[in-house]
Amino acid sequence: MDSQDNTMAIERGNLSRPHGRALRNPWLTGCAALAALFLAVIPHLDLLGRGWFPVLQALVPALCLAAAVVALLLALGRKWVPALLLVSGAVLGLLPTLVPVAGIPTASPAAPLTVFSVNVEHSQADVGALADTIKAHRADVVVLVEVDEELISDLLARGVKGILPYRSPTVTPGDTAGTAILSRFPLKPEPRIPVAEGIDAFDQPSAVIEHPRFGPIRVAAVHPYAPVVDGAYKWRSILGSIDAWQSGHTDIPMVLAGDFNASHAHPAFRNLARNFADTSAAAGILPIPTWSATGSLPAFTAIDHILVRGLAPTGWQRVLVPDTDHYGIIATVTGIEPDKP
Repeated sequence: MDSQDNTMAIERGNLSRPHGRALRNPWLTGCAALAALFLAVIPHLDLLGRGWFPVLQALVPALCLAAAVVALLLALGRKWVPALLLVSGAVLGLLPTLVPVAGIPTASPAAPLTVFSVNVEHSQADVGALADTIKAHRADVVVLVEVDEELISDLLARGVKGILPYRSPTVTPGDTAGTAILSRFPLKPEPRIPVAEGIDAFDQPSAVIEHPRFGPIRVAAVHPYAPVVDGAYKWRSILGSIDAWQSGHTDIPMVLAGDFNASHAHPAFRNLARNFADTSAAAGILPIPTWSATGSLPAFTAIDHILVRGLAPTGWQRVLVPDTDHYGIIATVTGIEPDKP
């Protein structure tokens, strides 16, 4: 009987140990619960905080990954409740930041249109590498952000003019102001995307290209301010202006490309992109970071995008262009397969 009683006591102790450990570590469970709540909520809050909050939101995928690693370590230590809380928070926080794949239209078998977009960082990007990338990928439309006329002239002189003979109007001079659209096909410039009164903005040109297979396509190049310090209010205002502008231009297919300074972790960007297909969906649901391409840390946020409406993405890739802090992105898109009865 004594032996049986001892065995039962040991079994009862083993069964109650996880619960006992949770009770003996209330601070750990509480911290995990707070961290999980923070991760789950932060992608849904449209706050500025003088720029620190959008910057923090840009880090959400990295923070969720870090939380998952900590949860694994806790699980290895048999701290199940804190581990489960962190995993739940990481999943809930990551979901809004994923590239939407639902509703992506079915691509037609027609040959695709290739779009290349890159921020050339104050026109410092290696112009030879830019020309080589355009030629190697047979780009049909190129969007250059933070570009000046000198770089454009140099680029065209390296054999690109014969490939992309059409372009948007002269860019605004300045360190970061210029944005240009180059096209293989005839291009009709339109007014730039307007912004709210009292808000200064970088170039955001729009033009209609005449594609031989798909007909007219509106291409707009965007570049809101970075959401840091005093630029945070301008950033959100300009994203709202782009959204209002695109909603009034639904007559023909649209390509919206450039440096959005925003990712799917930002509510303002998700609102803008809601009626578009993100071409990076062709590479999967996980956002592939495009900034920063320089420095000791790996790229951690996807702020460069090519969005399409009335077209279907068929391919997407990130390319390294020397001497700029942004990765370039290349997307292929085609027409939409008609619904079959």
